[in-house]
Amino acid sequence: MTLKILIVEDQPAVREVVAEIAGELSGDVEVTQVGSLEEARSALCSQAWSGVITDMSLGDGNALEMMAALKQEGVVLPPTILMSGFLTSARMEQAVDLGIEHVLPKPFAPDVLLSCLNTMLSASVPDISDGKLAHRAARSSDRLLPEMFEMDRRLGLVYRMFDEMPARQDVSEVCASALNLAMEVVHADGGYLALFERQQHQLVQVATEGMGSLPRTCHLDETIFHALISGDEELIQSASMRADLRICWPGMREGRFVAVPVRLQGVSMGVLCLLHPAEVPLKGETRQMLGLLVKKLDTLLDNRAVHAALAANMRETLIALVRTLEARDRYTRDHSARVGGLAAILARDLGLDDDHIDLIRTGGLLHDIGKCGVPDAVLLKPGRYTDQEFAIMKAHPAIGDNILANMDTMVRERLMLRHHHERYDGYGYPDRLAGEGIPFDARIVCVADAIDAMTTHRVYRMAQPLSFCVDQLKAGSGTQFDPQVVEVAIAAIERGVVRTQAEALLQQGDSVMPLSALISVKTEVRKYA
Repeated sequence: MTLKILIVEDQPAVREVVAEIAGELSGDVEVTQVGSLEEARSALCSQAWSGVITDMSLGDGNALEMMAALKQEGVVLPPTILMSGFLTSARMEQAVDLGIEHVLPKPFAPDVLLSCLNTMLSASVPDISDGKLAHRAARSSDRLLPEMFEMDRRLGLVYRMFDEMPARQDVSEVCASALNLAMEVVHADGGYLALFERQQHQLVQVATEGMGSLPRTCHLDETIFHALISGDEELIQSASMRADLRICWPGMREGRFVAVPVRLQGVSMGVLCLLHPAEVPLKGETRQMLGLLVKKLDTLLDNRAVHAALAANMRETLIALVRTLEARDRYTRDHSARVGGLAAILARDLGLDDDHIDLIRTGGLLHDIGKCGVPDAVLLKPGRYTDQEFAIMKAHPAIGDNILANMDTMVRERLMLRHHHERYDGYGYPDRLAGEGIPFDARIVCVADAIDAMTTHRVYRMAQPLSFCVDQLKAGSGTQFDPQVVEVAIAAIERGVVRTQAEALLQQGDSVMPLSALISVKTEVRKYA
């Protein structure tokens, strides 16, 4: 008997690993993946399924609400495993009402999911037995899934920074939303956001959690936050202070807290203090997320409007996120900046106007932002990817598209993010578009991305010369690349306006190359992902 499993998950990397785990069931297993509730509804109405594995919150709604609507329409729901990182008691009751017996709070280990699948399916398929839970060799999902859940959590927080906070209508609502998000970033039990009144030299709490009945105002001298308000410090952590100085608010002496300045147009105008964070001192990645949130708050508090982030500030915040991601790997550092600059050169040579050139430059700068959803174990891996790891890496264009999905001012940039790995012959990804069906801007970014990938030092090979790029562009013209874009790219290379990372490093005196690069000079198309 063929087991038909439907997986509903909007994060492609997580979806791929869940599918791999489901595929370990013994017998004939057919796994179908969908990335939206709209696709899930169509699949559930069109055929019978042995079981469903679904995330609760997707980009286009809530899975429980969709299933409740289907049930009212008379659709028989298959046995279901619900995955969730944010499951309230009300949602839990709703799951029970829908007959969902298996709820997996994220993060969970791969074997937990496999055990639930066996239990769920054994009730309806007698030949499914516990024998499938025998000892297995280590698999990549054991290592990758916990990392992907953490990346999924951070990606969700980024979505909410650009979705929840701009939706608030006044300063107090924006500050309350920022405080709640900051608490989730550092896993804090409570905290406050206080603005600084310079004339009275006092802090005034505008948002609080877990502060009890303490006064909402205090003189700055009653706290330890002078350095934050003066701009001398970017972060204060209780771990670096003497016990007798750990006063984060009059009447409250906390053993563990972190505090960062809240700024308006670069001027410190308040304090965000988080109580009992999970880690002190904060890890680098956590500090970066917290810094991104404060930058977004700065944007929203500007001009008193607080209705939505200005498009230019949103763009700069996203670019700052890209730079943070690329800083993790010396071999891809500044890659997006070079792609944006080269894409702008090609756009100008193609005769596009200045506004269109700036748009394409932005698309190049942001083209790899979806890699924030790819685990470090894959993104920074030295050497050849496995098929599973390459499938995870290939998810980054769709992840980037999802990040910009709710930003009405960046519709055209989304197309470049999603389609910069399509091929002119239709064998690219994620949508296998071909020829003129690929957005023209994405075809430009595709060529710029490939040129920089080939001329960048990687841990597994040395950078290739521009003459190699010319040969590859000619070979790929009409198959991988748009012939019109290839023509202007080769002309730009021949007239000497294309700069590479290798040239920049030589000018800086950085001639250190990885040993593996000296051993292997092979080119590997997968690494252009």
